[in-house]
Amino acid sequence: MADQYDSKFDAPEGTTIDGPIRIKAIYIYPVKSCGPIELNRALLTKPGFMYDRCFAFATENVKGDTASEWRFISQRTKPYMSQIKTELWLPHKDSNPRDPLVEAGGCVVMTFRDLDSPSWINRLETFLHKRDLSMTPQFSVIAPLQPTPTQIGQFHVRLKNFGIHHRVAKGLDMANIPSVAASLPKLKNVLKIPERQCLTLLKCTPDTLHRTDRNLAPLENIGTPAVHGYTDQQPLNINSLSTVHAVSVLLPIENQPLNALRYRANIWITGTPAYEEETWKRYCILSKSENWEPRATVVPKLSVVCRTSRCIVPNVNLETGMPETDIPPPWKKRGKPQPSTTLVKHRTVENGNKMALGYIGMHCVPEDLDLKEAEIQKAGLYIAVSDEIEVLERGVHLYGSTGSDY
Repeated sequence: MADQYDSKFDAPEGTTIDGPIRIKAIYIYPVKSCGPIELNRALLTKPGFMYDRCFAFATENVKGDTASEWRFISQRTKPYMSQIKTELWLPHKDSNPRDPLVEAGGCVVMTFRDLDSPSWINRLETFLHKRDLSMTPQFSVIAPLQPTPTQIGQFHVRLKNFGIHHRVAKGLDMANIPSVAASLPKLKNVLKIPERQCLTLLKCTPDTLHRTDRNLAPLENIGTPAVHGYTDQQPLNINSLSTVHAVSVLLPIENQPLNALRYRANIWITGTPAYEEETWKRYCILSKSENWEPRATVVPKLSVVCRTSRCIVPNVNLETGMPETDIPPPWKKRGKPQPSTTLVKHRTVENGNKMALGYIGMHCVPEDLDLKEAEIQKAGLYIAVSDEIEVLERGVHLYGSTGSDY
């Protein structure tokens, strides 16, 4: 996505484009609302791409003298979460099978600035890595992807309920994993969470996936009800660079160009006019990349269920970790939040969600038949950069129109 601002991706609404629709980039976000990982290919599973939104941070909110409630945190209230870098480490053929992280199927590594007063050793490490003594030292935390029964028992890892928007989610409470435990006080400091308020990291498991309860895909297409981890609503999100470019030119000049990654899609496409993806109801992905092994010889199909109703998160500038506004007129103290103000004005294209700050991007659900065929082949259902998209069905979308039960 380094060239995402190139004008070659401009394709205004209604224009005709010769050539295929291609996957430009693939992203996963292992920790909800933290930094992304760009991939050459991703493994498609029932709840979306493997390792996407499988962790979430939550804080405890005390109500009265005894009651408390745990709720997820995000860039809505903690914009610096956008600056937490995430990486995945997965075992390879030369890994020690007895290593605890190998036994756990790998780990996610989160790195953020350490605001605690650095020791001379910390400053020396920073200098050796960055050659700059003025740089703020970094702190890294390692969390196992699949804690083993031994790790669960040793560190007293237990399931915890916590809220994500309207629903009650569940996950393994990782607060006692040594690396996580050491990081939480530092993370509270950088996120400006009060010392007295508890913070933890939750891990989604196959048993804690949430059944989708709104904007439902037809069962005749997807087979069984959609499920997802810690995404807001659906397993996958797709967006178009031409759509982002079309929104970008509507912004005040000081807010241009618009970084597409603010919209946190899993799949970014090119080769289609702006907003064209909003007419899709179903599409398939044709393999055009090199022959990854073991890649199933299956053409994955996805049902498109609704537009993505946006919130204030895309207002966070990914370079600074701060909410962005336009320049206010002289008689006002504050500017208007961007790009949400522009999106509300120009991209409130339906009224399905009264709380939406405009719409951009589409939610998608993988179909069971393809997943089962890949399983029969004992191969992965991979989607890769440069693959082509073929639209199978088109139609009209209205957020919430499919009800809340299958």
